[in-house]
Amino acid sequence: MARKKSTISKLIGSKSEYKGEKGRKKLIFKLVVYFIVWVALLCSLFFSQDINRQMNKTEFAFKETIEDGDYKVHFIDVGQGDSALIQFPDGKNMLIDTGESDSENNLLRYLDAVGVQTIDYLVLTHTDSDHVGNAVAVLETYDVIDVYIPTVYSIYEEEHNLDTDPDYETKDTKTWSAVVEAIYNEPTLDDLIRTYGKRAVNDDNTKPTEPIVNEEYGYRVDFYTPLEEDLNGDWNAYSPIMMVNIQNVKYLFVGDADEDDEEDFLNAYSDETTSGYFDCDVLKVGHHGSKSSTSDAFLDVVMPEYAVISCGEGNRYGHPTEEALDRLEAHGAKIMRTDLLGSIVFGDGGTKVVASQSNYNHVDDTYIEWKYFVIVGGVILALCFILVIKNKKEDKKDKK
Repeated sequence: MARKKSTISKLIGSKSEYKGEKGRKKLIFKLVVYFIVWVALLCSLFFSQDINRQMNKTEFAFKETIEDGDYKVHFIDVGQGDSALIQFPDGKNMLIDTGESDSENNLLRYLDAVGVQTIDYLVLTHTDSDHVGNAVAVLETYDVIDVYIPTVYSIYEEEHNLDTDPDYETKDTKTWSAVVEAIYNEPTLDDLIRTYGKRAVNDDNTKPTEPIVNEEYGYRVDFYTPLEEDLNGDWNAYSPIMMVNIQNVKYLFVGDADEDDEEDFLNAYSDETTSGYFDCDVLKVGHHGSKSSTSDAFLDVVMPEYAVISCGEGNRYGHPTEEALDRLEAHGAKIMRTDLLGSIVFGDGGTKVVASQSNYNHVDDTYIEWKYFVIVGGVILALCFILVIKNKKEDKKDKK
């Protein structure tokens, strides 16, 4: 009884098929075809992972329609950068930062998926490209009503003799200049507010910027820092520490503020820190989980239940650092990372925080299937290559 051929034997063929010059040519042709197929499979492995990430990352975010009085806070996965969308109970939208320019499609697709047409408040925490890289695209795509930016001037303002203050710094990068130009050219813009500078006095306290308050729908946004007038080119230090209080659920945003900025905050608002006012439900962790942010002293005061870290998978900065993670864990925070979970959403639940996350993870079913295809393809290629070498050697022996 003839022995059955294995699947690989059927694909490669028997050794006798490849004897002589004709046989070797047939084997080389087969090897080339298998190589092309294997390369295609290898490419599809990476592309299918990316496609699944794009499809799944927004799936959860719009499962439920936001009704009047509901809200959602989205920490959008923009790779190594920051972007958060707040959909307030009155239907207004606040976008805090826009991520790096290479994440433009991700950000715009996400905003479209959750039904954003108007951005009532665009907050750019500071001038670094991983926070403002997509600001021009956002300004050109959506109706933007109010823009909050630090008091950092640009080449565009200087070249066009616009109103600037010599006491404050100018950042001469093309990215920041393009952002400021797009702001001035935004047709729907109502107000341009500088979140940093000469401190404005309001009814509640001395703060760098007036708060946003809606008593009917129960939300309030306070800007607490920065408080110094001269930051000596430390662009991260311009990041405002912002408290977003929605129906008594507190979200604290800190941009890329570091330990010194946190210390300034704690010293300036010592009455509130001792009263427990800054205890927050959700903390957007400073500087993507850098070791120089999210100090123990700061965590002792803000005591987050959830700590959201926005960072890119395998980023070259090593974010989040072990030091920052250890400090967060020691304070009992539940850590949620965009590099591991994709975009993260906290939703309406009255005074209860309801967190949801994408179904995507980095080892999904499709990824595993394609991985095995690539491995099998690689084995077949290796066997074909061995046969080519072996047959060539045998041909040489026969000729001798």
